[in-house]
This record gives sequence, C-alpha cells and structure tokens, in this order.
Amino acid sequence: MVTIQTGAAASLRAGTLSSWVSRWRQPLVLTAVCMGQFMLQLDTTIVNVALPSIARSLHASTSGLQWVIDGYILALASLLLSSGRIGDRSGHKRVFLVGLGVFALGSGLCALAGTTWELVCFRVLQGIGAAIMLPATLALITATFPDGRERARAVGIWAGAGGLSLVLGPVLGGLLLRAFTWPAVFLVNLPVALAAAVLVVAAVPETNERSAGRMDLQGQALGAASLALLAAAAIQGGRHGFSTSLPVALLASGMLALVGFVLVERLRPEPMLPLGYFRNRAYAAANVAGLIMGFVMFSLLFIFALYFQQVAGDTPLQGGLRFIPLCGAFAITGPLIGRNIHRTGHWPPMAGGLALIALGTLLLLRLGVHSGYDEVWPAFLIIGIGYGITSTPMAAAVLGAVPPDRAGMASSTVNTARQIGGVFGIAILGSMLPAASGTSDYAEQFISGMHDGLLAAAILALVGAALTATQISRHS
Repeated sequence: MVTIQTGAAASLRAGTLSSWVSRWRQPLVLTAVCMGQFMLQLDTTIVNVALPSIARSLHASTSGLQWVIDGYILALASLLLSSGRIGDRSGHKRVFLVGLGVFALGSGLCALAGTTWELVCFRVLQGIGAAIMLPATLALITATFPDGRERARAVGIWAGAGGLSLVLGPVLGGLLLRAFTWPAVFLVNLPVALAAAVLVVAAVPETNERSAGRMDLQGQALGAASLALLAAAAIQGGRHGFSTSLPVALLASGMLALVGFVLVERLRPEPMLPLGYFRNRAYAAANVAGLIMGFVMFSLLFIFALYFQQVAGDTPLQGGLRFIPLCGAFAITGPLIGRNIHRTGHWPPMAGGLALIALGTLLLLRLGVHSGYDEVWPAFLIIGIGYGITSTPMAAAVLGAVPPDRAGMASSTVNTARQIGGVFGIAILGSMLPAASGTSDYAEQFISGMHDGLLAAAILALVGAALTATQISRHS
C-alpha cells in the first residue's frame, strides 16, 4: 500500500511539474536561449577588456591580439552556416547543448594557455562551440513563438540579453582583473554554461520540424578557408604592406577559395548557403547591414579597449566602465524597438540606426591624445542606440523571408554576416594601429591610425543606411 501511495505521489508531482513547465514554456524557452546569447556576448566584451593584460602576460603584439579576437570570430563565422543546417536536420535543442559543452571546454582551456598562439587555438575552439550554439537560439524562438508580433518581441528581448551581457562584460571583466589575473575572464563562462544547460534540459522542447539533406562539406571547407586567408591577408598587409609576398599570396589564395565557394554553392542541389534567397532584396540588404554592423562594432570594441588602457591610462575596471553608454544603450533599445516593430516596419529603424552609428563614429574623430571621457561617452551613447535600433528589425526581416523549417539557416546567415564584418573590421582597422606599445610616440601613432579607421567605419555605416532605405520595404 505504501509503495502504491509513494508511486502515486511521485506521479502526481511529475504531472504537476510537467503542467507547470507547459504553462510557462514560452517564457522559459526565451530565458534559456537568452542565457546562451548572454554567455556568447559576455565573452566578447570581457576578452576585449583583458587584451592589455594578455599582451603584458604573454608578450603579445597588436597582431597577436588581433588573432586572439579574430580566431574566435573566424571559427564562429566559418561554421555558423553549417551549424544552422545541422540544427535544421538534427534538432536545435540537441545542437544547442553540444555547442554549449564545446564552448565551456574551450573556455577552460583558454584559462590554461601559456603562449599567445595556444590562446588563439583555444579561442578557435570557443568559436566552434559558439557557432554550433548560436543559430539554435533564434531557431528555437521561431519554433516557440509562431505569431509574428510575439516573435518580434521575443527577438527584441533576445537582442536585449546580448546587450545586457555587453554592459556587464566590461564591468565584470574589470572587476575580475582587479581581483585576479586574465584567465578569470574565461573561467567565468563555466558557471554560466552550467546554469544554461540545466535550464535548457528542463524547459526547452525539441523542435518537431526537421529538414533532411546532406552536409555541404566542400562548401564548408572553401568558405572557412576563404575567410581565414583573407583575414590573414588583411592583418599581414596592414603590418608589412600589400606589396610584400606573404600578404599577396594570402590574398590570392583567399580570393581563389572564395570563387570556389561561390561555384560550389551554385552547383550543389543542397548548398550550405542557398544563394537563391539573396534574390529577395530584403534578405540580401539585411545581411549586408549585418556585415556592416559587425565591421563597425567589433572594431570599435577592439580599438577602444586598447585606447582606454594604453593611451588614456585607465585601469581595466575604469576601461570596462567606459563602455557602459555604448553597450547599455544597445541593451535598452533592442527590446523597445522589438515591441514596436509592427508599427515602424523594417527599413525605417534599420536605416536610422545605421545613420546614428555613422554619426557617433564621426564624433569620435574629435579625440586626441589628451582628450577626456566627456568627448567619448556622447558618441558611444549614439552608437549604442543606433546598434540597438538596427539589430531587431534586421533579424526579423531575415527570418520573415524564409519558411519556418529554414529558420536555422536564415539565423546563421545573418549572424555569419555580422561575424564576417567583425573579422575584417578588426583585421583592417586593427592593422592601422601601431604594432606594439611602449614607444615614445605610441599615443600619437595610435590616435592617427584610430582616426583613419573611424572615418572608414563611418562611411561604411552611411552606405549601409542608404542601402537599407532603398532596398527594404516597410514590412518585408
């Protein structure tokens, strides 16, 4: 009798828990995917704040620091398209959990790195995990929120979670570096990954719609090779000039790989990147906007992480706090625009946001060696608002242009575009900075190179604003 009653009680508790999870499934799923987004974005800003400390500890040059950031972004950008397809085929919950585990492993190994190139290799492993996990976040939102208006709000909250981590990242990084050494910025990922895994297992259902098809291994290899070779050409060319043999060879090889990638994708019946979707003007323009946003924002984070500590003389914590207007504005405006996107449509906030990014970047051209923070924070605020205004309608425009069973592919495409922009933003604009700190005229050289890079970024953002205004309809 006791056994029967105990079994009945356990069954009742299980049923109650299942009923509770079912009732709160949408907010729980949104919380789970936002935690994944939070962790990936947290890693970006924390590592940028730690760059000067890593340079001192591992004796890394500016080009070595570029690879510490670009190694992660390259792996992320190279594998996002394939991982989106894997999620479409195998289920996004399972893929999310695998990516989470790989990312956590890479984080732990980064903390143990003893040389710059060991750190770069483990950053690549982190990027692989992030690439596996990231497309599943938006795809799970699409599966959980079938209503377009609710989905837009959810995407806004998802973008805001990334923005919140961008706000906390520099501050948390500064606090960790004040109390510990630079490996702590990687170890902090481990408890976040554990919490995310528990919530995903408990609350996220596996998606039902799955598309079959073979993996495009040729396209994957050629796409990854073209990105890596072209980024290496940009970094080496910036340091040694494009007339030397190594940058020329890297550039030629990268272009050949890129041509091969396009040919393979056009000929394959099931390509990794279906080029036919780019005939949709909204889809194409939104992806270009993502590339431009990544170019500007990743390069700004890289440049100003060095500027605050190596030119302005800030501590890591002070340097981290300087990013709050930039990242905080993004965190706030993302969810706000998500709630109102059904009124504004897609192109007005995208074009306006990119124009604000250009304006803020141009304002930073006033900076000199002895400038104060009062000349930085208004520009950061404008750029952060512009980025937040642009992100949500960009993601919504891309997801609205494809059928639901290709949501993983679409979300990975727009994220790939943003990461590719980041790769080349850091590679090109970072190469305009002096090779190493410590020289008598380092600050003057840094400001000169920074001005050239900021001007190029502002022009590119204006081009993006014009493109979205002319190519994306109000409700794509």
